Amino acid sequence: MKESIILYYDEICPFCNNYAHLLKLKEEFIIELKDINNSKDEIVFFSKDINIEDGFIVVYKNTYYQGARALQFLDSIVEKNSFLGKLHFLFKYNNFFSNTLYRILLILRKIIFFILRKK
Repeated sequence: MKESIILYYDEICPFCNNYAHLLKLKEEFIIELKDINNSKDEIVFFSKDINIEDGFIVVYKNTYYQGARALQFLDSIVEKNSFLGKLHFLFKYNNFFSNTLYRILLILRKIIFFILRKK
């Protein structure tokens, strides 16, 4: 039986949308993609402290991961020979580099949203 993963992402964001649809997991996992903007009630169920502006949320076995931690978790289950699997080495460890890189990506996302006049 395959293990279930839920990935909450922002469908409006071109980076998030492309990432979510390019993601290829190892055979033993199945992923359910959900738009974070339409799932706020579900997300509050996990924790009232979650800020959807802080990026991806991954739920696996009643545990949630967000932001750089979500990408680090996905690194452990992503198909390594896929395009994103090869890029995941940047988020392999919970360290200053991966957290800083993730923050830079969030800033770039906000700039793109400003340019596209989206919230």
